[in-house]
Amino acid sequence: MAHRCRPQSETSPHTPPRLSSANMAGMSLLRSAAAVFSRLQAAQRGVLRGDALLRRAPLPATVPLRFSSSHGKKLFVIGPTVYHDKKFLSYLKFYVLLGVIPAAIAITLINIFIGPAELAEIPEGYVPEEWEYYQHPITRWISRNMYPTFQESYEKGMAIIHIESEKRQLRLYEDIAERAMERRGDGPWFFHTTVDKNLIDNEHKATPDQ
Repeated sequence: MAHRCRPQSETSPHTPPRLSSANMAGMSLLRSAAAVFSRLQAAQRGVLRGDALLRRAPLPATVPLRFSSSHGKKLFVIGPTVYHDKKFLSYLKFYVLLGVIPAAIAITLINIFIGPAELAEIPEGYVPEEWEYYQHPITRWISRNMYPTFQESYEKGMAIIHIESEKRQLRLYEDIAERAMERRGDGPWFFHTTVDKNLIDNEHKATPDQ
């Protein structure tokens, strides 16, 4: 029985089919693109995880907000400081409570229980004080305890005038004395300014024998 030899170019049914060169080039290109894409994704994830400075801020429309569960919206609003305003109002309330309210109570009590003064006949032989001519009791107290009297003010002014008059008289005496000294020649007018001693040459006095 004769056997026919199978040519080597014929393939066995169990061997896979071979790909053409075009298919192999396409598969290689897809493989390269997939590798590049995966590397870009890995690099992007590493940058976003590692460096927080490179993260992009969310858009205003996507900013997360905090809402309360029982009292409606509660937003964190950034505004100017109110520390100095609150401090000023605190000091204002303190000084109002400390000074204005007691002063108002005292003025009210004085107007109710004392009241303004009334004109009356001056008794014979009595010389009234200047603060007694004011009508309101608070004005009378201020004039009596805080301001000088008319007599004191007059005496102070007269003392100032007397001091200035004495200074004027002394200046006149000084002018008379200077004119007399200049006329008689008993003053320092014949002197002249001397030369500085550092400018005098004393070299010839140091070695007199030469």
